[in-house]
Amino acid sequence: MSSSPVVSRVSVDILEELQRFAAQNLEKLELNKYYEVIRELGKGTYGKVDLVSHKIRGTKMALKFLKKKTTKLKSFLREYSISLYLSPCPFIINMFGIAFETEEFYVFAQEYAPSGDLFDIIPPQVGLPEPVAKRCVHQVAIALEYLHSKKLVHRDVKPENILIFDKECRKVKLSDFGMTRHAGSPVKRVSGTIPYTAPELCDSSKHEGFCVDYSTDVWAFGVLLFCMLTGNFSWEKAMPSDSFYEEFVRWQRRRMVAVPSQWRRFTDEALRMFRKLLALEQERRCSVKEVFAYFGHCWMLDGQAALNSSSEEEELLVDRMKQQTLSPTASKTNGMESGVAHHFTSVSTNSSVSSTNSYERSARDSPPSSRILVTTTIEICV
Repeated sequence: MSSSPVVSRVSVDILEELQRFAAQNLEKLELNKYYEVIRELGKGTYGKVDLVSHKIRGTKMALKFLKKKTTKLKSFLREYSISLYLSPCPFIINMFGIAFETEEFYVFAQEYAPSGDLFDIIPPQVGLPEPVAKRCVHQVAIALEYLHSKKLVHRDVKPENILIFDKECRKVKLSDFGMTRHAGSPVKRVSGTIPYTAPELCDSSKHEGFCVDYSTDVWAFGVLLFCMLTGNFSWEKAMPSDSFYEEFVRWQRRRMVAVPSQWRRFTDEALRMFRKLLALEQERRCSVKEVFAYFGHCWMLDGQAALNSSSEEEELLVDRMKQQTLSPTASKTNGMESGVAHHFTSVSTNSSVSSTNSYERSARDSPPSSRILVTTTIEICV
């Protein structure tokens, strides 16, 4: 996907305006005055996520707390503004337009997904049923295409960042835009989780800086597909030292005829799809939307999934996206200032929030042995 300078500039201008507006309206408040904490949904080095209820309206929402000690105000405003900017897409987590600070944290509110995230429902060593996986893949692909149409790259696509609203994945949403950057923008460090990181980025010792590219999302999306369908990672890291990856490389470069052992469960059509998504040279990777061409085929050799490329459910997904997607320049014609103001809600008037949507990031309480694999997080780019 080529990046139009005009479209990119419009996107940058809108996000900068959102950040300025958020900074000007960021109030300090006492959490207990406005919200009742129901329970903790997740916790990490960055901070935590709590499920809360608004004391006046009773609206449930997830509050994401980012520690001031480890989070720059600029980073907080960027994540919040990007999340807000992307939330019109029905397959991206919705925002309430609420941001504030406490003594220890920067905080923003987003919807609550009652079924947790995708990582929690993938059976280790087994994977999801093909119809469920396809349903999820379709929605995530549309979310990524929407993101890329705005000239943004997620840079941390993985099951933990896909929130689900039911165990059958009839409604899923992409979330967590803390690492998202504009395509083509320079960054100093690699970011993400190692099994999903593209080979050109895995050896961070070779990088003194590089430009953000859509192809890294495409690679992570391909690995995500493998994880969903098998309950395993395709490899631990995309480097020659990983035997599973090295075997895949030999097959991709046509140096071996036999399909690598962990890929033999897939049909020829699915293998062709994976070849495109996981092309070793980043310029040869397809766009995420090309997976739609493969929905009319079975992906697993032992699968009995119905051919559902023309199903009513998929047509509904596409129709929903068509209704929501704007042309790249539409944001400018709609008026940037009015659009920015519309998205924000002063924390002093939070009682006006009436949405009943919800969000969750489940805590990881089960032992590592019940997981797919233990993943390693690379240093976050600042």
